[in-house]
Amino acid sequence: MSLKKSLLWLLLFVLPVLFPGKAAAYNEDSRFHFEALFEYLTRDIREDNTQFAGENFPETTSSAQSLRLLGKLSLRIVDPLEIYGLAGGSNLDVDDFHFHSDFSGAYGGGVRVVLFRERDPRRPYQVFADYRFLQFKANDSVLFDPTIIDNAGNAVHLLPPSGESVQERIRWQEHTVKLGFMARDYEFEPYGGVRFSLVKGRDHIPTSVQKLNIKVNQDDIFGVFLGTSYYLTPSDKAALFVEGSLFDQYSISGGFRVGF
Repeated sequence: MSLKKSLLWLLLFVLPVLFPGKAAAYNEDSRFHFEALFEYLTRDIREDNTQFAGENFPETTSSAQSLRLLGKLSLRIVDPLEIYGLAGGSNLDVDDFHFHSDFSGAYGGGVRVVLFRERDPRRPYQVFADYRFLQFKANDSVLFDPTIIDNAGNAVHLLPPSGESVQERIRWQEHTVKLGFMARDYEFEPYGGVRFSLVKGRDHIPTSVQKLNIKVNQDDIFGVFLGTSYYLTPSDKAALFVEGSLFDQYSISGGFRVGF
């Protein structure tokens, strides 16, 4: 595990110790919540095998990075059920493709269900499930230069003389299911659990010879997550939060939440 990842998890564990406060139970009177948040992630993706100019190219695995700036508006319909929408912007970087997009619009939504809640103010906790989807399209102008090696060991460019500049577009859609446990420790509300995530997308490469539409999928599905909220007011209507995840993706997110 890298130093940055180790520091992230250490931070999430020691925050409740560094900032003590008074004990409190959950305060979920607010029907609406708004969050302003950021997310930064890196994860491996797989592109299906494809054929170009009569030549077969195998499945490839690459590392993708993405920064998201999002707003989240949620509505508690009934006590255990909350729905929410997401809107904002996202970029996408895939170094192996030399693909580096600017920010573009991103949107999605989800639902959160409290499966069990203990309301005892001395030891409040809950078990919850959360489903979220997010999608966006990323574009970049890249040099597409597919090559093969001939029988003599020489590199042959399939788009002579040395590739073609194209406007590559990647359509990205991700689905995430979380099952977690949340407790309360003074002003802190630590939580964690397991997560399952899917990436479904298409890599569109329009060349003068052939238009490619290659399927993009996740490399890993299973992961874990850990985070905490810190309430800023006695009413529990405003909080800061930070969350990290491992294995399916390596990510950190954080922001500000307010209830009204």
